[in-house]
Amino acid sequence: MASSVIDDVLSVRDGRLYVEDVAATELAARFGTPVYVISETGLRTRIRRFSRAFAERWPEGTVHVLPSLKANFGLALRHILTQEGVGCDTFGLAELQVALDARVPPELISVNGSSKDRSLVERALRAGARITLDSEREVQLVRQVARDLGLQAKVRFRLRPDYSDLEFASDFAPDISVREAAQAYKPGIPTEALLRIGPDAVMAPELDVRGVMVHLGRHSSDLEVWRRMAAGVGALVGELSRAWNGWQPREIDLGGGFPSRRDPTGRGAQHARHDDRVGPVPEIEQYAEALTSALRESLRQSGVPTRDKVLEVEPGRSLYADVGVQLATVRNIKTQSRPVARTWVETDTSEMFLLDTLIEHNRWETVVVERAAAESTLTADIVGISCGFDVIVPDARLPEVHEGDHVAFLSTGAYQDATAANFNAMPRPGTVLVHGSDAEVIRRPETVEDVFRRDVVPPRVAAGARSGAA
Repeated sequence: MASSVIDDVLSVRDGRLYVEDVAATELAARFGTPVYVISETGLRTRIRRFSRAFAERWPEGTVHVLPSLKANFGLALRHILTQEGVGCDTFGLAELQVALDARVPPELISVNGSSKDRSLVERALRAGARITLDSEREVQLVRQVARDLGLQAKVRFRLRPDYSDLEFASDFAPDISVREAAQAYKPGIPTEALLRIGPDAVMAPELDVRGVMVHLGRHSSDLEVWRRMAAGVGALVGELSRAWNGWQPREIDLGGGFPSRRDPTGRGAQHARHDDRVGPVPEIEQYAEALTSALRESLRQSGVPTRDKVLEVEPGRSLYADVGVQLATVRNIKTQSRPVARTWVETDTSEMFLLDTLIEHNRWETVVVERAAAESTLTADIVGISCGFDVIVPDARLPEVHEGDHVAFLSTGAYQDATAANFNAMPRPGTVLVHGSDAEVIRRPETVEDVFRRDVVPPRVAAGARSGAA
């Protein structure tokens, strides 16, 4: 039987799905299911392509790519990205520590997040990482900690542009515009506050105000949304420069939120439920061109030179998603003909292990591993093992499927491992890294003992249980 290549991670050989050069059936047999699988080759290929796409389109300055740790905080994956020479976007003390442990150069770490506390600020300053200031309170906190430590803090302001012309529907909720959604999102310093506090902060000896950061998030794959987002950033930078006696940012960080190539986001919502593919997603080179050209022109119109400006981006899902799959085993097929015809393919995984099924209404592209090239003849709900509805993919089109077969959920490399939950006391799956024909565990699966390891039963309660006391 002929072979076919799906992408640089997946292929079909003799009718079966492969991850790099390892059969998915072999991975399921060796490591058990459910299991997250990540392609090392795919990860390296994508980060190199991402870096090249932006560097080629921002020749006037340096480009830094800072993959977001929150999208997948597997230590092995972060070590791989460090080897590739890229930085890191972190949120909170734990993520900062992971980045430092993985040898990310501190000057390439962006410490993001709202409501930072003193312990996080101290750790960031001692390490030499850059802090993205999220509120007026944080400006004062970082100044105080810097004075106490006798250090100068490297900081950037997180912006909240108006985005007055982003009246596009958000993929998360078609009745809400991207502008409305962006304004409801909590991060960033309100512009009126930033205009007021900026001059004092820029002159403060404790602060090295290096630039600005913004993050629109994954609301649309439409290139025009991203052009207008970048133009809004450039316009706000110009407004700040005029208000602050000509201050110029040395760094402009445009954040992340770029769609992945297969882009399951939002496709499980009711309005898109039956659309397995809503349309082609632009390539990362197209996003890079849209952002850099719009930012360049907006800065020029605002009187802000682009020469020697550092441009930064913080990809998450666009980097990790398509390098990962989750494998599950079919435990049962259940059908009914009345009162409503229905078929369920029952698996050993759960929406709790693919949580963006619920959070971001993802509709996962699925492959029956043993019949990856077979024609789809069955419509069924692929469901999980929790006591909830646990509909992972409703109305999935599948080939003939049997108990013991395996299902691969594609594009699960971003956020799914990071957000997996222990509902029904279910131990979370492990993660396997594939490189060529090799495969190895990089995060072991949890045990029941792991799930309850934090629990403490006071002796008096345990004694009462043994004696049957009320």
